Amino acid sequence: MKKVFLGVFLLIVLISFAAFSGTKFSVLGIYTMNLDDSQNYVDVFPITYFDVGITQNLMLRFNDYVTLNSSVLSLDINDETLNFKLPRYYYLQYKIGYDVLLMFGKFKFRDYPYDMRRDYAFRLGGFRDDLGDKDYTLDPMKMAIGGYIKPIGDLKIGGAYNLEDSSIYTYFGLDKRYTKYMFYLSQDNKYSKLSVSFAGYNSIRWSRKLITQLFYSVGYAVNSNVESLSEIPQNFDGIIEILPNPKLVAGGKINYYPVYLKGLIYYNMDKNNENLYYLDVDSATNSPLNKTWLFEGRFGYYLPKPWKIEVFFQGNSLDDGILTDYITNYGAKLIGDNFDLTFAMKDINGRANGEQKFVMSFTTWTDFVITERPLSRILF
Repeated sequence: MKKVFLGVFLLIVLISFAAFSGTKFSVLGIYTMNLDDSQNYVDVFPITYFDVGITQNLMLRFNDYVTLNSSVLSLDINDETLNFKLPRYYYLQYKIGYDVLLMFGKFKFRDYPYDMRRDYAFRLGGFRDDLGDKDYTLDPMKMAIGGYIKPIGDLKIGGAYNLEDSSIYTYFGLDKRYTKYMFYLSQDNKYSKLSVSFAGYNSIRWSRKLITQLFYSVGYAVNSNVESLSEIPQNFDGIIEILPNPKLVAGGKINYYPVYLKGLIYYNMDKNNENLYYLDVDSATNSPLNKTWLFEGRFGYYLPKPWKIEVFFQGNSLDDGILTDYITNYGAKLIGDNFDLTFAMKDINGRANGEQKFVMSFTTWTDFVITERPLSRILF
């Protein structure tokens, strides 16, 4: 009964706030179409965002992955049961430009200098922890508090603390537009793991045509479960023992307009499976899991804006080669704004079952602006 009451209260808050300014509902649509597989032709993955501006800096936010399971609010009205899907993420956010961000509630906590997963389907280093709520208890003591602050110049300090299981995530480093160095530490009691990682990114513009980029990261993790923060240093002996066994990645891009060369190398020195660092994998087609090494290279050419075309090749230590012993897949890709068309020799779509070699992907973003001013400007 308490859960239903809290759910009704949340619904009332949503409806009430939606009538005021600063409120916007947005939908991100991610579409993947397998042009050579009629059995698994299309995958649609919408993400919804409902933002309520309370003041200029304070916002109430609700996010949800619509196709994934989450709690349902059931209401009995006139002998009929109505079911309402509840968002997985709900939190208060206080933000001042790029210098201060504070969050309280159930949210996704993320930070990484370079988004390797966007280009290479996996990420090593940084944070991408899901602190959302599938059970929807609305208990403040089971929520989380997090954010970051830039106290001096480009120094950035951030973190999150989960009140539900006492997990903590912290990071600090240099955060400039073209130069980033970040150290990460987390004690995740949900998965009983202590993780340490470092990630960096450098971009240099040598001339109008020549630009170089470099990104790199290294990660370590061991089994660890603590009841208080003071116990965390006791488990660092395990991290010290596996220092010779990192999971690491390095990559970069040489851009000399109108051509570019881009690539990445992953290497795992952990032969005895002592390093438990979690690899954030988005796709089965280029996953480093259970592989000693992995690489990907791309050669691209800029067409008239916004288009470019590239050829790519992939290899790893586990799969059989198809071109040589070391190349496990290769193909070509046409890329535009929020759109790409890919043709490969082997499966290139990890989101669907089966094997898809000819895939079109695109995203859409739709805003439904209810009012533009924050709530405080209406009431005061």
